[in-house]
Amino acid sequence: MRDDNINKNIFRIAQVFIVLFVILLINLSYIQIVKSDWYTNNSLNARIINRENSILRGDIIDSTGKKLVYSEKQNNEIKRMYPYGEICAFPIGYFGKNIGSAGIEQTQNIDLAGLNMTMHKLGPIEQLFEGKKGNTIKLTLDVNLQKTAWNAIGQRRGAAVVMDADTGAVLVMASRPAFNPNTINEDWDKLRNDKNSPLINRAAQGLYPPGSSIKPLIADAALQQKIISPDTRINCGPFYDLGNGQKIYEADKATYGNINLDEGLIHSSNVMFAGLAVKLGNKELQQAFSRFGFYDKVKSDFYTQTPHMPDFGKLSTGETAQVGIGQADLLVTPLRMAMLAEAFINQGKIMQPYLVDSVQTLDGVTIRTTSPTLFKEATDVNRAELINSYMADVVKKGTGKNAHVNGIEIAGKTGTAENSQGADHAWFMGTACVKGRNIAFAVILENSGFGGAEAAPIIKQIITTMLREDYDV
Repeated sequence: MRDDNINKNIFRIAQVFIVLFVILLINLSYIQIVKSDWYTNNSLNARIINRENSILRGDIIDSTGKKLVYSEKQNNEIKRMYPYGEICAFPIGYFGKNIGSAGIEQTQNIDLAGLNMTMHKLGPIEQLFEGKKGNTIKLTLDVNLQKTAWNAIGQRRGAAVVMDADTGAVLVMASRPAFNPNTINEDWDKLRNDKNSPLINRAAQGLYPPGSSIKPLIADAALQQKIISPDTRINCGPFYDLGNGQKIYEADKATYGNINLDEGLIHSSNVMFAGLAVKLGNKELQQAFSRFGFYDKVKSDFYTQTPHMPDFGKLSTGETAQVGIGQADLLVTPLRMAMLAEAFINQGKIMQPYLVDSVQTLDGVTIRTTSPTLFKEATDVNRAELINSYMADVVKKGTGKNAHVNGIEIAGKTGTAENSQGADHAWFMGTACVKGRNIAFAVILENSGFGGAEAAPIIKQIITTMLREDYDV
């Protein structure tokens, strides 16, 4: 009897060990197969860190070949150099000791470290094929335009995004305040505790109410559903009556009279667009935002924040009206607003945004090039062209006049977004054709007031830079 009990105990212990062995095997398989790329790409990977001490990390250059980042040896130590400092901190990021990496330095870590992924997984054998320097990453970013945007934002908190509307290539991604990647290790604790959040890329990750800059999307939805036509006239001003004492007022309680959709955008009529949103209803509004990709994640070579969308199934009439003027629980990034504008100049198409143009070896051989890819078919060609023409009238005759540049047709929409934490945010989004190149853009200035007065001039400065004789698109 005693022997039977001993045998049973041994059997139970054996079962426990078998279960633990199976769990260990599953975990190892998970690490080797599922998480392999994550561990390999992680800049805190000890083998990558050791490799950094033996070879030079690759350069990052802009679209014209200017060095944005490079490595050099100083006192037997390899140091990462960022000649443009804060200006290009976003989207380039940093590569720091003990703090990991961010931005392009992180997403392109494997190429910058000069790793051959197949060989890297073989461990020490990789050293037999090791080069002297990592690959060069060529970005779509234009450092001259980036500097213009950075200087135009000035000491204010905000961001600017400019994209090639036909391809999705990002030409400008400026965000202030920022950090100096040259001193990121020394400044780390201070940066983490800074209430102005200099470690956040406001251009791609900052979430803001869009205010009136969302009205072109509402216009597209209303036209699609035939709630309005280009010839329809609506009496606008001074307020939209929601009942129960609730009213949505025009800016400065203005009265515009009977105006059409074009004039509604020119004047940025809250009465018109609150009413259109209510007539559309929550289901159609949700579908409109879905068509323009606001629910979809952007899969790119840099990190982005997905917009925060209202729960359309639970909105009251008043909240629905607020969505029509870019308020309520709607929060978007400047990148997404540039992508929205892109649809109107690109025949209804939104392209996947990207920053990495190509990857080149030390010998200058291009081993990979990014091909433009479609993100969304948002609207049809006719509506896109019509709304873009309305947005052009906003710059010619309306709230966007401060973006005007002689000889260039700029289409845009201003926004002054109410902010529960302080003064209003200033927006300007839109499109332009400069030297035969279609661009889409968005600017946000936090707590800066009227979008037409504050944000629109930044785009004017960027386009003026593009028009210089020495600038090649």
